[in-house]
Parts: sequence; structure tokens; C-alpha cells
Amino acid sequence: MMLCKLWGVGMFSIVALTASNILLTLRLLRVKDEGALGGCRDGLSPVFLTASGTGGGSGSGSGSGVNKGWSLTHTNQSEYLSFLRNLTLSSTSAGGGSGRGGGAFSIDRSKGRWDSRRKYRIHDHVFTSPQYGILSFPQPSPPHGTYNASRSKWVPRRGVSTPTPVCLATQTSLDRLFWLTQAPRHWTGPISVAVFAPDVEYSLARVYLQYLLACFPYVGEKVSVHLAYPKEHPPKQVPVVVGQLLKACGEPLTVLKQLLRHRQPKMLSWREKMAYPQNMLRNVARSNCHTDFVFLVDVDIVPIPGLSTKLSNFLDSEQARKCRKCAFVVPTYEVDERAHLPHNRSELLRLTSKGLARPFHQKVFVHNQHATNFSRWEAREKEFPLEQEVTISHPVTNFEFFYEPFYVARDDVPQHDERFVGYGFTRNTQVYEMFVSGYSFQVLAPIFTLHWGMQGKMGRPAWREKQNNANRRLFEGFKKEVFARYQRDPLHMVKKNNR
Repeated sequence: MMLCKLWGVGMFSIVALTASNILLTLRLLRVKDEGALGGCRDGLSPVFLTASGTGGGSGSGSGSGVNKGWSLTHTNQSEYLSFLRNLTLSSTSAGGGSGRGGGAFSIDRSKGRWDSRRKYRIHDHVFTSPQYGILSFPQPSPPHGTYNASRSKWVPRRGVSTPTPVCLATQTSLDRLFWLTQAPRHWTGPISVAVFAPDVEYSLARVYLQYLLACFPYVGEKVSVHLAYPKEHPPKQVPVVVGQLLKACGEPLTVLKQLLRHRQPKMLSWREKMAYPQNMLRNVARSNCHTDFVFLVDVDIVPIPGLSTKLSNFLDSEQARKCRKCAFVVPTYEVDERAHLPHNRSELLRLTSKGLARPFHQKVFVHNQHATNFSRWEAREKEFPLEQEVTISHPVTNFEFFYEPFYVARDDVPQHDERFVGYGFTRNTQVYEMFVSGYSFQVLAPIFTLHWGMQGKMGRPAWREKQNNANRRLFEGFKKEVFARYQRDPLHMVKKNNR
């Protein structure tokens, strides 16, 4: 009897081991097949980059692995992976300024458009994801799902793309492009990205964007990318083999640092001092959103999980739709690199109580976000601890000139004045014009966005102070133009003897 039992256990172990080996072999074959995409496979936890480039937040992946912070719910998986393979590996080098070669992010320099002052050349939609249009425009036929009579809309079957009322718009230069791995991780709507790429940075940005699409497919699932460069520094070619970069799919910051080394000292001597045209780029990103509302943020501002869905539901509500001149403010907090990514307000406030989170720019420049009234927003946690649906917490009642909130508004708000370049008077002048023209600012709860890393005051280089002073002089004329346009001066910015 004992021998029979031992024989049975032994046979069971052999069968189990054989089955395990078969499954392992199939998995290895699958990984090998996907290796053409640089190891783009499921099974690894997402990396949340910190400012120092190490893993943090909700886990980490390394080597050639790709983060599992994505799912191809909106696209046939084999079709989409084939699309990425052809896109990223269709050429072995970065291409160049001629724009006549194949491959991703190519431009034709005979096309494109000028900015409002004919200083920068702009190429819209050099890459547009397969889902960008579907997420942006209502479809001619109702989506697969059921009709919700109470909300007068179709509720889609899970895994089916549907248009959203809001597009996230952002802008960046090459050296900050690695942040693009973060916003699309949890934002499920369309994302419009304007990239500043002068000289060799065009080729480097093109290669890096191909790398991001191959290694972080959730980025390629929903973005549209636009490139801009100054007319005196058009695109130049740098031969970089895309396939080599895909060996480091889990290290986007390391890869970017390697690419930045291709910039020569002669180029860096003028590049560092070049005034960054952020207002022009903001207008490019905004104008290429095709939704009713636009959420304009900087590239290093990270949405929390579920924010886009909850925000979309709010913007579809009567409360949001009936206010034509409302800007809905989404509070932003800085989070210490040692902390985990907070997913809701209660987790965020636990971090603030430990000194691991605080309102954005609180230490750098308090006037930047002060009018949001974070204390009042945080107090709602005691009143509504289980608050889930987005609502208006309170209006901004102490507006000040240097206020620069990240807000959601209809895309008919005043544009950013492109005369302001570099540092100082860029975002706040647009917000100021909105305020003068009659917009009200309403703070939303319980949603928020994050800036990964606590910010501190730093000394300003001479060139940055020079840009700030130049923009300050420009503002003297700008405020008079705004007064003449709207015949209002609520902050008493224009002296009576100047009117």
C-alpha cells in the first residue's frame, strides 16, 4: 500500500513538472517572438520614474522588459504590435532634415506652417495614434453597449473605445521628453503633445519617440505628436540606430541621457540660452485637440488613476455644460520621491501630514497656486470622506496676477500670447486675460494631479533673469492691450494716467 502511494505521488510530480516545462517553453517562445519590439511584453509591474531616474511608486521593471501599466483594450493586439514593429523599425537611423525618408515622425520641410510671428516652423500630427480620432470625435453609429436613459447616452461595452469630452494638451523639449511615459499611463483620453526640436534635437527626438512607442505601447495608443523648431536652426541628421535603444526598454531616462550626448558643445553653447517658446507650443498642443474641453498641463504633471474618466463624467454633466465661461481648476501637489503614488485624496492627505506631499510650488513661488485655496479643498475630506464623483468644491475668490492653475476649459479661451518666450509671464498672462474677460475659476474635488519630486528654490542663471526682465517689459504693453480689448481692469493693473 505504501509503495502504491509513493508511486502515485511520483507520477503526479512527473506530470506536473512536464506541464510546467511545456508552459515555460511556450512563454519563452512568446517572449522571443516579441523580442523584435525590444522585449515589449506583459508581466512586469509599471515603473514610476522619480526625478533621479530610479524606480518608485507602484513597482519597477528593468532590463529589456516593458511595463505592464498598459493594456491594448482599444485595439487588436497582434495588429497593433505589428503596427509598432513596422513604425519603429522601418529605418535603422534617425532620418534627417530632408524629410523624404520613410519611418516614424518624418517631416517634409516644404510643408508645415509658421507660428504667428514667422519665427518657428510647425509640423502638426507627425504621428497620430490609431485611437486618437476615435477618442476625440463622436462616432456616426452608437458604440457597442447599452443605452442609459437617465444620462441620455450610450454606455459602451468594456474594452470599446468611445470619444471623451476632454483632451490633455502638453508641451516639452527633448530633455524632458521622458516624462511622456507617465501622463498616458492613467489618462485614457486623447493626448496632444508639442515637442520643441531644433537642430540635431529633431533627429534625437524622433528616435526617442520611436523608442517610447515600442517600449511603452500605452503611449502610442492615444497620443498625437507635433514638432516645432526655429527657422534659424532647422532639423539636422544624427545617425542613431533605433534597435539598439530597445535593449533598454525599462530605462527611458538612461536612454535619453545617451541620446543627449550626441549634442556637440558648439550646439549647446547657444541651445542653453535659447528662449524656450512655451506659449507657442501650448497653442500648438491646444489647437490640435479636437474635443470640446482641453486640460492644459506641463509634461511633468501626472494624472492620478481614474482622473480622465471621472473628469469626463463631470464635463458631460449639466453643471459643467451650462457654464460657458468656467475654468475648472484641478489642484496639483508635489510628492516626495520616496512616497508611493497616491490614488485618492485620503492617501494624498496622509502624505501631506507626514511632510511627503505639499501644494505645487508652495516653497518655490507661493503665488503661483495660492488662490486655489488648498486648505478649503483638503477640508472636504472630513465632510465627504467617501467622495468619488467630481464636483465643484469652491470658486476662486482671491484671484491674483501670478496665479497659474492647471485648468480644464472649453477651447475658445484666449490663446497664450506667443511674444512671451523663455521664463516669466508666460502662463499667468493667459490666465490673467481669462480673468479680465470674465472667466470664473472653479476648483474641482476630489481629483488632483501630481508633480513627482519636491521642489526647492534655486539660483537663477543670468540668461534666465534676462528673459524674465524682457517679458516683464513686454507685459507693460500687454496689460494695456487687454484693457483696450475688454474695457475692464479688475486688478487695477493699468494706471489711470496711462488709459
